[in-house]
Amino acid sequence: MKAKILSAIILVMLLCSSACAALPSVMILMKKNSSECERMLPVLKQIQQDYGVRISASYKYLEDDLKLAGKYNVRYVPMLIFMDSNGKERAREVGYRSLEQILAVFEKNGIKI
Repeated sequence: MKAKILSAIILVMLLCSSACAALPSVMILMKKNSSECERMLPVLKQIQQDYGVRISASYKYLEDDLKLAGKYNVRYVPMLIFMDSNGKERAREVGYRSLEQILAVFEKNGIKI
């Protein structure tokens, strides 16, 4: 019985990781105490609520991982990095963007939502 439950759990984990990995994504690189960055949080929450099964949306504070600024050559924040379902970067935007503007970037770059 325990073996069947364990097998079922492993199967669900594999399916979930495969499904999540296949999503296009937007990652927002932010700085703490930046009003422009903080304005992005409600938009991010809306993406997660309305498009969570079709878009992976996340944010990272640069202060928490200093290597990110160098890795992504961040000069201004917030920086939005758009990736396709293969994890390939397709676009970058800097500054506040509304939900509609974010969806338009995906569309403009041929990423189906």
